[in-house]
Parts: sequence; C-alpha cells; structure tokens
Amino acid sequence: MLPVLLSALACLPPAPGDPPATAGDAGVKDSAGDSAGDSAGDSAGDSAGDSAGDSAGDSGWPDLWSDDPCAGISTAGSGYGPVIARWQAEEALAAPAPGQIAVVGSSSIRRWGQAFRDLSAWGAVQRGFGGARMWEVAGWAQELAVASRPAAIVLFAGTNDVADGASAEAVVTAFRCFADRAWGGLGQIPIYYIGITPTPARWAQWATAAEVNRQIGALAAQHPGVAFVDIPAAFLATAPDAASPPDASLYVEDGLHLSDAGYALWSSVLLPALADLPARALPANPLHPASGARLRVDLGPSNAEDGAPTGTDASGLSWNSWHAVDGDAQILPGEWLDLHTTGGAGPEHASGIRLVVTGGFLCNGFANGGLLDPDPALMQTMAVPSATGDFFYTDGPDNPGGLALTGLDPARRYTLRLFASREWGDEYRRTRYTVYGAADMGGTGAVSGVLTTSGPGVGADGGDANDHDFTVFTDLEPDAWGQLHLDVEIAEGAYAYLSLLELEVQ
Repeated sequence: MLPVLLSALACLPPAPGDPPATAGDAGVKDSAGDSAGDSAGDSAGDSAGDSAGDSAGDSGWPDLWSDDPCAGISTAGSGYGPVIARWQAEEALAAPAPGQIAVVGSSSIRRWGQAFRDLSAWGAVQRGFGGARMWEVAGWAQELAVASRPAAIVLFAGTNDVADGASAEAVVTAFRCFADRAWGGLGQIPIYYIGITPTPARWAQWATAAEVNRQIGALAAQHPGVAFVDIPAAFLATAPDAASPPDASLYVEDGLHLSDAGYALWSSVLLPALADLPARALPANPLHPASGARLRVDLGPSNAEDGAPTGTDASGLSWNSWHAVDGDAQILPGEWLDLHTTGGAGPEHASGIRLVVTGGFLCNGFANGGLLDPDPALMQTMAVPSATGDFFYTDGPDNPGGLALTGLDPARRYTLRLFASREWGDEYRRTRYTVYGAADMGGTGAVSGVLTTSGPGVGADGGDANDHDFTVFTDLEPDAWGQLHLDVEIAEGAYAYLSLLELEVQ
C-alpha cells in the first residue's frame, strides 16, 4: 500500500453546510472560469460533452465513486493545445522509456528546474504548463500522463482553478476525472497529489485551497491509489502565526511562484514520499558511440529572421539542430532531441544519447545580436554562423534554463564544450554553467564555470560580443543513471545564453 501523507486539514470535519468530503458526494458546483493572464477555457461544469471521459468502471476502480466525474470535462476553448501538440510531436519521433514518473501540472511544475535531477532514481517525464487548471489537466490526461506509460504520476494542479473562483468540490471532481482517465489507460498506478501550496499572493483564497487539500487527503485515506503529499504543512510551518502566509523567502518576487528555497523545501517532502517506489536500473544504450566520438548541437530558432538549422558544415561535420521553432518561442521542460554523432545524420550514426530540456528557455538570434561572422582562426570548426548566430536564453525564474544528457555510460568520461555570444553594447552579460553528475565529480557532484557573452571589449577584435571564448568541462562523470545535468543561469546582467554545445566521449 502507498504511504498516505495526510494534512492535518484532512482530519477536520466538513464545514457547516458543506457536503461530506467523500468521493461520491463531491460534485461540480462553480465554473472553473478564466485563468488570469492565460487563454480562456471552458468551465469544468458547463463544457459541452467533448472528451466525456472514461467511466469509473473503466478505471479499474468500480467502487471508487458512483458518479462520472468526467461528465462535461472538456479542453474546448483552452489555449494550451499547441503546447500539448509539441510534446506529442516529439513523442511521435521517439517515445519516452516506460516506467518513469510523469510529473504533471501547472506553472509550479513547469518552473521546477531541478525536477529531472531530483527524480533521477525513477526518471521523470516533465509535463508542466503554466496557468493550467485541474480540469485542463484532466481533459488532457491521455496526452500528459497515459501516453508516456509511467509507473507513477506526480500531480500539482488546482491553485489556478481556485484563483478563478472554482469551488473545492469542482477542483476535486476534476481531480477524480484525471484519476479515472489515468487508471483507465494505465491500470492502478499510484498518483501522488502535491497539495495546493499556500502563497502570499493567493492567501485570501487559502480557505478554499485548504478545503481542496482536505478532500483529496480524505480520498487518499480511503483509496490506496492516491497519496496526498503534505507539502502545504511544511510551508505553513514557516509562517510567523496561523493567520499569516509562509515565509516570503520561499517565493520569488511575485509572491506566487517558488524560489530556490521553496523548491528545496518542496523536494524535501516529496522525495521521502516516493521512497517506496522501486528505483530504475541503468538504462541500456547499445548505440553508445566509441571513444573520440563527438556530438554537436545547434540551439536556437529556425525561422529565417531569427535563426537557421545546421546540417553538415563546411568541414563536413554533421550537427544536431533543435526542432523547428520561431524566435522568442518558449522551449518547454520535457522536450528533447535524440542526437547523432558528427559522422552523419543516418541511423548508422545514431548515438542513443538524448538532450532533454529540464528547465525552460526562450530562443532568439540573427536579428538580436548573435555572432553572425565567426572566425575560423579563433573558433576552428565551431565557426559555423548558423550555430553561433542564434541561441537559447534565460531571463530569470520563469525560464530556469536546464538541460540533461541521457544515455551516457557511467564508466566513461566526457568533455563538454559550451559557447554563447550576444552583442549588447555596454552591459556585461555573464552566464554561469553548472554541470552535475556522479557524486565524486569535483568532490561535490558539480563543476561550474562562467562565460562572458557580452560587453565592451569582450571580443578578440575589441567588439561587444564574445567571438572566441568557450567554457569547457573535462573528465565529466555521469550519475548512476547515465545522465549529466547542465544548469544555465544568469551570473551578471539581464540574460544568460547558450548557442551551441559539443559532447565528446573521452
């Protein structure tokens, strides 16, 4: 049986006049409404019949509840279809390995840049999209969770529904719909629900959010397929008194989203809750390239104004280019690219190594100061304009900037070369790259370096853009699951950048 982590709220009796907090009595009362700043969506209660969903009997839990919680749940009118479609397109190219954890939810999931590393023991398929409401997560349960064939699901959603004015019962009904659809497609796998986290920005709505937590905690007490992860209690414990929100240091400036300290507290509660899940074995990679092989990746957009893909360069080396995307698009956690060696793009050069976005980026390039005329005398075979002229970039916590390389061999060592450039007048911009791998790498499992991408005189010719410096890490040792994790952070200035990378098998 799963560990059931119940909030103290779950032990409270129903409020006067409210229905008992049981699965069978919960019903849709209020509209899920429109999420502030996000595309308008249909309410959980009045959406017209699209995606009506699986019945409770189809879920494999015929006694779980007597109603059909998916009746009326629809994604019609939601603005997130293109987001879901991008994940689907990449899954069509290469599906994720089954048996991992699907990490699903709203912006707190999307902005959780350490999720992939924190969940390495099980593997993570990240499916967070900012502004998501529980009814949207339920409507896309097949695409967000079932399609990746996970062994378990971690879910955080509901806070945006409450902010829209939805009742606790409406949110819990949408949660039950998600559970029905997940179990209907996957069998009775565990669903770990992270309780709605109290925040200063939404403290006025905390009573409703706490009632959502209480009711889902009650479901967890009744049904072994649901575990309530009591992160809210850990946050509330930091408040100066019962009438005040948690400590402000747990949040970024908006008082809504979590800071690094907030995510550290989040993980300190979640990871022990997952401890009973069996850890995965080292994923096999029969295609791993031989010593001396190199893999090069051009990161950036591909529309004519902002960037271009790199195929085979003037030296005859084959590059991997990011999927077709326009400038200023958001690159989402959970997107990935399967890599081939510089020998060519054919199947005989496949490496079995995958580049995974673990913390979101934005992208831009040609029209925005990328290095368009790299000098081979300074950069040798890396002097490829289509690769140096565009870039991924981060602008702060909303796009935390992270990548992982998977399919590596823990018994081997690797060299990673990173380059970025942005012409930007008199502001110095410096990017900090940190690589995490095996615990004994660098004594702490991490090595770090800073690259100056912009500023007066940073170029070899005295220009304002980097045209020759790389950050190079050698003797990198992957973790026990064959992964290296790369964080891309602002060290100085307004933005951090990454134009290209090269991985060499030592």
